[in-house]
Amino acid sequence: MKKKTGIALSAFLALAFTGAVKAEVGMMEPNISHHDRESIRKGAELFADYCVGCHSVEYLRYQRLADDVGEDEDWVEEKIMRGNFELHEPIISPMDPEDGENWFGLTPPDLSLTSRIHGDDWIYTYLNTFYVDEDAEVGYNNYVQEGTSMPHILFALQGDQKAVKDDDGHIVDFEIIEGAEGKLSEEEYREVTAQLTAFLSYAGEPIRADRERMGVWVILFLIVMTGVFYLLYKEFWRGIKK
Repeated sequence: MKKKTGIALSAFLALAFTGAVKAEVGMMEPNISHHDRESIRKGAELFADYCVGCHSVEYLRYQRLADDVGEDEDWVEEKIMRGNFELHEPIISPMDPEDGENWFGLTPPDLSLTSRIHGDDWIYTYLNTFYVDEDAEVGYNNYVQEGTSMPHILFALQGDQKAVKDDDGHIVDFEIIEGAEGKLSEEEYREVTAQLTAFLSYAGEPIRADRERMGVWVILFLIVMTGVFYLLYKEFWRGIKK
């Protein structure tokens, strides 16, 4: 009985491990930093140009964004705001939620916590793996979110690509369709999507860079105080031993 239970448990763990590996196959790393204000700034501008028409980041305010990337109110009004908003307000899409549901079948989600839920690799891979699918309602599908309702909003930059599949029907690569190239090279497009990923990662936790900087000082303080307390301990017990 114990032997059968052990075999069943081993089989279950093997299947679970295999599934976990398959879920990660093909994930791309954006190589971003929460301390890179320039990438976050460019990503915010890309978000305003291509994403905010449908998606909000309601947990991030215009003023906070401007302060964190070192820009002023003029930059926000010129590059980021898309609608009649105030500097102290959150970044909300001007789209009527009912219109989004009518057009796409569901209301486009708020993206504030996308990085916290899925991770930066997921966002970056998602942005890079749209492919033409004639059977899809929007004309495109996506490697990490099969059956996505979102059209490929960056197709003019990347171009249209097709999925290359193996004999089992698994996607193993992507190729730009001849005659449907985008404005950017593959390297340039990946830089753009990395900047957009950096912004969404920042939007998920705007205080992260400050928290990490503060953490260094806290650790240094604890190290110094540990030394001070150790010397006090030695001095205290030296008097008692005498």
